[in-house]
Amino acid sequence: MLRVHIKKGTSNMHEHCDIIIDQIRAIDNRRLVKKIGRLPDNLIGLVRENIKITLDLA
Repeated sequence: MLRVHIKKGTSNMHEHCDIIIDQIRAIDNRRLVKKIGRLPDNLIGLVRENIKITLDLA
């Protein structure tokens, strides 16, 4: 299972959490109620790289 760990305090997260890359799916933008925060560039890079691996684009 590919995941990117986000530590408590990063991007306004109140607890440790994970982005589970292989559970990626499309959702309607109307379900996105409010912006929580912005991921640091290094985590964005990890997410992108793992998405490429999951979709076999690497």
